[in-house]
Amino acid sequence: MVLGAFAVLLLLDPLRFASPVAAPDSVPDWATDPTPVRRPSESPEYRVGVFRYGCSDCHRIIPSASEGRELPIQHTEIRLEHGINTRCLNCHHPTNRDAFVADSGAEIPWNQPQLLCAKCHGPVYRDWQHGAHGRTNGYWDTSRGEQTRRRCIECHDPHKPPFPSMVAAPGPDTLRMGRQQVGDHAGQDNPLRVLRHPRVDGAYPRIDGAEDVLKEGP
Repeated sequence: MVLGAFAVLLLLDPLRFASPVAAPDSVPDWATDPTPVRRPSESPEYRVGVFRYGCSDCHRIIPSASEGRELPIQHTEIRLEHGINTRCLNCHHPTNRDAFVADSGAEIPWNQPQLLCAKCHGPVYRDWQHGAHGRTNGYWDTSRGEQTRRRCIECHDPHKPPFPSMVAAPGPDTLRMGRQQVGDHAGQDNPLRVLRHPRVDGAYPRIDGAEDVLKEGP
């Protein structure tokens, strides 16, 4: 009889299981797409329709102005909005257009644009070297496969580096607390908040009868 009662109870299932895990958000494909935002040329060349020209092919016979503040008529499609950096020759080598220029005047290879960006953006370059800035593709465990770092101009337009406004991807949901609402937490008994009361008259008040572990201080 007891087994029969339990069988009926299981069939009726009056206490249905409620999963504490929140429903997953729909993440757009672009948020996880490893394809670079930009695909810059791997070689120093200028494309016009179906034709390709090496940079030095023209600049060898067409000298640029010494200051280089005005864009040549051949490059009217370029919008130079790079802060106070308004001179072409701050980045491009003055005599070899197939290379960039270092502060010392030495040539920076065309396929190493991050060394050029490091001239002005040292902290960002340091973060990029350690994987805190930019995108890493491939495997974290390099024994399983190759790991590659996206270079600066594969995300940023070198002549107009700021990104346009973008829609943020949905944030993660916690496992047991459901969907989090961003707002005022005043008056809520949140165990994750250590100091539950505002500072009054230069001192911290006692917390719910606990020992006076918070001393007065700046």
